[in-house]
Amino acid sequence: MNKRKKYLLLIILILLIIYSIPYSGKLYELIIGHKAGGWFWGPSHPEYFEGFFISFMFFVSFFVTFFGGIKKYRNLLIITGIILFFDLFLGAIEELVIDFCFALAGWLLAELGLRALRKVKREC
Repeated sequence: MNKRKKYLLLIILILLIIYSIPYSGKLYELIIGHKAGGWFWGPSHPEYFEGFFISFMFFVSFFVTFFGGIKKYRNLLIITGIILFFDLFLGAIEELVIDFCFALAGWLLAELGLRALRKVKREC
């Protein structure tokens, strides 16, 4: 993949993450419930904070698995490990589990797509 396609893929990834933050934040609020936010100790919309991590984990694991090269699993482990460590550092065990599940869902969806592509290529 040339540089131009990589930059385009990165821009698409960033736009998808930004666009899906409110939706994944609402999903987080549906699963965990509303967490009280304040003006001093936390953001006024805490579901957006965790929504970023959820959408980041899902889309990054999907894109790295689907479009990654030879070292895609090493890169995926490094990227998701940093975010999961950050959740663990914050002491957010529920968020850690949710982020891991969404990363796993993104990875499984990408693997399913890759297998379907391989099967179609074999038949042609």
